[in-house]
Amino acid sequence: MSSRRLIKFVCWLLGAILVIGILPLTVRTQSSFTCTLCRVERIDNSLIGFPWQTFRDSEFTEWYRKHRPQHVHAWGWQGTIRGISLFGATTYRACGVHHPVCDIPQTTLQEFCEQADDSTLATYFDGITSTNPDIQTQTVQMVLNRVFADK
Repeated sequence: MSSRRLIKFVCWLLGAILVIGILPLTVRTQSSFTCTLCRVERIDNSLIGFPWQTFRDSEFTEWYRKHRPQHVHAWGWQGTIRGISLFGATTYRACGVHHPVCDIPQTTLQEFCEQADDSTLATYFDGITSTNPDIQTQTVQMVLNRVFADK
C-alpha cells in the first residue's frame, strides 16, 4: 500500500471514529412543564450549558385568561426530559411521574370549566394546586367523572 493510500485510509478511519464518538454526545436538553392553572406549556432548553425557556399556549389557556384572574404560574412537570445530539438525534429520553393535571385532556378541562359553578371551579383550582398528590389525583378524577358522567 502506498503512503498516500495509507494516509487516506487513516484520515477516513479517524473521521469515522470522530463521527461515531460525536453522534451520542448530548449537546441540548429539553424538559417540559405545564402551568397547573392555565395550562401554558413551558419548555426548558439548554444548549451546551446555556439555558433558555420557550412558552406555548394550550387549547385551554385562552379560556382561562377570559374567565379567571391573573396568576403566577404554578409549574407541574409533564414527565419527559430529552437529550439531543449535535445532529438532532435523540440521545436519551427519560420519563417519570407527571403532574396529575396532565391526565385531563385540554378540551375535557375546558368543557368541565364551562359547565361548573363558581364553587366547583374554586374546588378544582384549589385541589389541582395542592401540594398533596392524593388531593391532586382526586381532583382530576372529579373532573373526569363529571364530564364523562354527562355523556
